[in-house]
Amino acid sequence: MQGQQQPPPLTAPPSGSGGASGTAEGADAAAVGRVRVAVGQMTACGDQAANLAVCSRLAQDAAAAGCTALFLPECFSFIGESPAQSLAAAQPLEGPLMSQYRQLARDTGLWLSLGGFQEAGPDPQHIYNTHVVVDAGGNIAAAYRKIHLFDVDVPNGPLLMESRTTAPGSEALVVDTPAGRLGLTTCYDLRFPELFAHLAWERGAQGGDGGWELLETRPLRG
Repeated sequence: MQGQQQPPPLTAPPSGSGGASGTAEGADAAAVGRVRVAVGQMTACGDQAANLAVCSRLAQDAAAAGCTALFLPECFSFIGESPAQSLAAAQPLEGPLMSQYRQLARDTGLWLSLGGFQEAGPDPQHIYNTHVVVDAGGNIAAAYRKIHLFDVDVPNGPLLMESRTTAPGSEALVVDTPAGRLGLTTCYDLRFPELFAHLAWERGAQGGDGGWELLETRPLRG
């Protein structure tokens, strides 16, 4: 990672935090009953209408299977052939493309985790890579802008600089859903355990403690 100084990873809950249950925002894991969620697999392309059609089929399959939420991948709505195409495709969260996904949530009665949306950014040269959670009523419950951008210079390999066309977010987010309190992250965030420690120990994000049961290994495929 170039140009960003990261704090050392946490190896224990911060002193005084009391863990997830000790925070003012802490959710009671026992209050969340068994729910079924779906994870959708798809190969997005540069056609936003075609991607929406695939996501719609996945949502219909998830609803028919009795799921309460569908998790879709990063760049679910668009993958272009160049950063310039992503810049051109970006829209605000109040724009027509996100409105269609909000309508999809209403039509299917599902919560949608939209893993990475090209949100219009702070200037014409940058977008936000935004993880959007839409509730079953079609309301945007949370919008997390990816904090850790993928800036990597591989020796004798490619130079990948997400920051050239993407602006970083600055706020860690959790959201309460039928599946519990979820911490929102995207892709390269996984390399920074201090973010996950903060979400779990200070913000009350749930999971990883035996509260999840894998019911089916067949993913929904678009």
